[in-house]
Amino acid sequence: MNTIARWPDADEPGLRERLQACAEPVLLPGLVRHWPAVQAGLEAPLAICRYLQRFDRGTEVMATKTRAAAQGVMGYNETLTDFAFVKARMPLAEFMAHLQAYAPLPGAPAIAAQCAKVSEAIPGFEVENPLRALPGVVPNFWLGNALTVPVHHDHPYNLACVVAGRRRFTLFAPDQVGNLYIGPLEHTPSGAPISVVHPKAPDFTRYPRYRDALAAARVVEMEPGDVLYIPPLWYHQVEALETVNLLVNYWWPVTGRADLPVPAAALMQALQVLNALPPAQRDAWAAMFGHYLVQREQDPGAHIPEAWQGALARRG
Repeated sequence: MNTIARWPDADEPGLRERLQACAEPVLLPGLVRHWPAVQAGLEAPLAICRYLQRFDRGTEVMATKTRAAAQGVMGYNETLTDFAFVKARMPLAEFMAHLQAYAPLPGAPAIAAQCAKVSEAIPGFEVENPLRALPGVVPNFWLGNALTVPVHHDHPYNLACVVAGRRRFTLFAPDQVGNLYIGPLEHTPSGAPISVVHPKAPDFTRYPRYRDALAAARVVEMEPGDVLYIPPLWYHQVEALETVNLLVNYWWPVTGRADLPVPAAALMQALQVLNALPPAQRDAWAAMFGHYLVQREQDPGAHIPEAWQGALARRG
């Protein structure tokens, strides 16, 4: 089993800088176990909902409900012609009522309120449950039952805090992208492209390289109070394992020049332009990209005076 680094004694001063210097995932066991929300969630499965009611101001959240054939997975249908879930906006209290009604039912639909801003939907939660390592970063919360989000990646730094229930993260390094069978870049469930491989029943005949991805994967099961750092562009699958689960996560951006497009926009533009070229020209441009961007054995601008390096100058 491929392992994940553990920082059991990590404290918050300087944590952000330490994480940003780390190119691989890091588990921070028990980092937020002292949060009142974590302690409330440990009392009983639905206790976290009672805790959240204190902060509810009637704001609507985006609720996701999977279709029966999806087996609790927020992905595509079998033919890749539609999503295997539906979405609707509803007040947080209404969503929690659904969650409470489904909790005792075997085979209940998988539901989740996803990526809701803490400061908007449950203002005051972040004051009572602060993460001092990330001042000014607005957290999001993810509340639901046993729902699985397929393999995807995020562009910013990501710190995921398990507040209630348990979560299993399966992580893949960015170089596994060719083995993950990532779906459409535009027609996505929530903005991030996801793998089309069903995580609970992978079809290795249809997606044979997925075996190689799983062999390289890193898996971690997290308890309430545990925190996981996910570096930018690391692919991850997230499984909520209990009848009631709450995760709070913090995204903060990778620093760069504000006057330049984000890397994802540069990738999309390159795809649109280069995929319109004949194969021989695409091969030629692949060599250009390999020389100027990908290779690390030589600096393509090292032989040019620094004052004239321009776009070739490496700053990181």
